[in-house]
Amino acid sequence: MQLVLATLLICHMGGPGTAKQAQPVVDKFLRHLERSGGWPAQSLQGTYATRPARCAKLWEQDKPTIVVTDLATYLSHRKTWKLTPVAHMGPANGLTYHLLVREGGAKKLAEISGKTILTPMANTPRFIARVVFGGKLPASALTLKHTRRPLRAIRALARGKVDAALVDATAYGYLGELKLPKKLISIYRSAGMPQLTLALAGKSGAAERKRLQRALPKLCQGPGAELCKTFGVTSFTPAKKALYKRLERRYGR
Repeated sequence: MQLVLATLLICHMGGPGTAKQAQPVVDKFLRHLERSGGWPAQSLQGTYATRPARCAKLWEQDKPTIVVTDLATYLSHRKTWKLTPVAHMGPANGLTYHLLVREGGAKKLAEISGKTILTPMANTPRFIARVVFGGKLPASALTLKHTRRPLRAIRALARGKVDAALVDATAYGYLGELKLPKKLISIYRSAGMPQLTLALAGKSGAAERKRLQRALPKLCQGPGAELCKTFGVTSFTPAKKALYKRLERRYGR
């Protein structure tokens, strides 16, 4: 049996599919990563999680060496998991969020204070307040309600079940295709930010970092293309330290 040299954990809160559905794609990606980075065959293992509790459990259970995570999870766990960014999927500003309301409703962000916001990100109030909303509203002013599916948030808003919906630009792009009973408008668009971050965890050394950096240009090619397509990107981009330091300062603690 081949010795496992490193474990990969993909934490994508509210991400597509289930762990079971994703595992064949993750396994294919791992074999591609081994070949691209110079790891021995079958020496990497990995798992995929879309819920915070499951992600935390897998972290404790597997003690991963490599983590691919959404920005909110990266920022909240960067110190306890000792994460060092290596790259991000897509461009540095590839992810934006829109705050939607019904036409004739709130006209600016301040008017959302205390109102119910339906979003797949309801478990990240600090991230929403400080990063998505740029500190324009405190977390204490947010009333967040969770939904797993962003299009469900849009439909619920159009039917008057909530006051607002916070969704990413991909979901926002479907507005023109949905047959909604009420017109929705975006009253706030966030600044662009990285999508998923590829990071080394714990005491990973220079050798692991060099392997990852060697693999980066090839990760979305060949067998890696399927995983990248799942997340809507075509490449990994080397992480800039200044970008993550700026995001970390904004998030705080």
